[in-house]
Amino acid sequence: MFIGIDLIATSRDSVRRSLLVSPRIPRSIKWLQSMRESYAATERALEEHVYEIRDGSEPDCSLFRQFEELPSELPHPTGDPFVRYIYIINLDKEVLTMNHGIHWKLSNIPRKDNLWIKAIADSIFSGKPTISPDICPEEHMASLDLEITRDPIVDYGFHIVTPKNNIEGERAAFLTRMLTVAVQTYRSYIVQFGREWSPDSFPFRELIFAFLSIASGQVDFLPNPWSATCFNGTPGWLGEQWVGDRAPLLEFGSMAHRPGDPPGASPTETIYWFEGVLVSLTLEPCGRDISKAVNWGIEQGCTNFQVVCISLFEVMLAEVSFKDDEPHIKLTDSVFLSPLRPDYCMSTHPRERPVCKNGMQRLRSGECILNGHCNSTPNRFRHYFPGFAALVSFFDIAASRRVATKSKGPFPPELYSRVLDFVDYETWKTCLLVSREFRSSCLLKYRIDDQRRIIGSPYVGEITRHGTVHRLFFDIEDMKTGDILPMQAKDRLSRYTTLANSWMPIIGSDRKAIITTVGLECNQVETTDGHVKLRVEDDDLTTK
Repeated sequence: MFIGIDLIATSRDSVRRSLLVSPRIPRSIKWLQSMRESYAATERALEEHVYEIRDGSEPDCSLFRQFEELPSELPHPTGDPFVRYIYIINLDKEVLTMNHGIHWKLSNIPRKDNLWIKAIADSIFSGKPTISPDICPEEHMASLDLEITRDPIVDYGFHIVTPKNNIEGERAAFLTRMLTVAVQTYRSYIVQFGREWSPDSFPFRELIFAFLSIASGQVDFLPNPWSATCFNGTPGWLGEQWVGDRAPLLEFGSMAHRPGDPPGASPTETIYWFEGVLVSLTLEPCGRDISKAVNWGIEQGCTNFQVVCISLFEVMLAEVSFKDDEPHIKLTDSVFLSPLRPDYCMSTHPRERPVCKNGMQRLRSGECILNGHCNSTPNRFRHYFPGFAALVSFFDIAASRRVATKSKGPFPPELYSRVLDFVDYETWKTCLLVSREFRSSCLLKYRIDDQRRIIGSPYVGEITRHGTVHRLFFDIEDMKTGDILPMQAKDRLSRYTTLANSWMPIIGSDRKAIITTVGLECNQVETTDGHVKLRVEDDDLTTK
């Protein structure tokens, strides 16, 4: 019987998506070697004829027409509800995975009497399958997760502080809102593979870099005339017909690259400077990681700097200063970025997801919480996305400190504000770095792109059309016409999206990438027939 599956086979520790095939389970070392050679040959051909972007040369489209999408270590977030089983073959660890949570040793799959199917059971985590140890011996089971060792010891003097995560002003609200869209978009992949990605792996680096770019405001927003689905079938980068003089622009997560450059927009290191802040990537932030990052910063000759130790799930923030020639650290506890938790990850051994038996309560996962609170209010953002809110505040404070030593300039602040009404978007971004006063004036009217900006602080609106819910709204001004309209942020771009009210983020400096899957759309709010009441008080956390 033919069963549609996604077969993911790798020639190294990465995730590769291939075409739909019938499930042929390997039985020999010779078969594994043949598969490795086949996928290695495909990778070489794609690298030579598709992924490398060369001026005056078009990619060989025939090489990727067979695929549902191009093989990548970070595929687009897609799903097919009509596929019953998804099979993943990891050729490096020799593990067969079914539906992301059923891990069998390739050399010891319990085929007799179809035990490998009969042993599948629902776990205590809703929507996450496991293997019943009462039906199948553990000797057949496997695991793909990386070992996490948490060492709380910090090598220097420190004291714990509470991270600031107040969402104040249009910039903080807009960027935090964009972060909730990003993590919601990639939540399935983070839960499915997050515990098997190492900090130096491509998907780990790219996702974290996207989070940091958005949180720090180091992101451009490209107006989007159509749905993101229009970009499907591209060779991993967008040409002039899509992005004009920005071309060629990498697609986030693709393996495309310029000659001599690595794929992606992120640094290839796991520790680096980003907007004057020292960033360290780790599986789980702890005291040992803080010490390592502080040592690295001191070796770079720095005496006063900020540190971000971050994983796909948590973040620790620190500030280093010297007193009497000794470093002292202000340090936060580890804070969760979002409702997602490492315990939800499906790369772990099936024993870590106990079978849900009669009378047991199914645990609600962070994915369910994400669905209900991404398009929400500042109070809920602070509660459900404390790490993201703290990152936005942390980078804002770091940027303000960098410009604090610069001259105020000869003009009064109100004149700066007037000047900003006439500058283009690129000049506005430059003005953010001129002085603290100029930066403050810039952020009073946060620019989204060259034509639109947010006027005044965001506010909460009460929608009563289908029951009472509270949502976040922005007053967005069209700088060409002067029109100011109340807008509600939506989670996803629709096919009816227009150029005037939707954006896709572009991250990176030398190697820029557009995140076509993380668009933000603002819909104009109808207020004439009583469906929406604007400017109400922020709701408490119990409001549904």
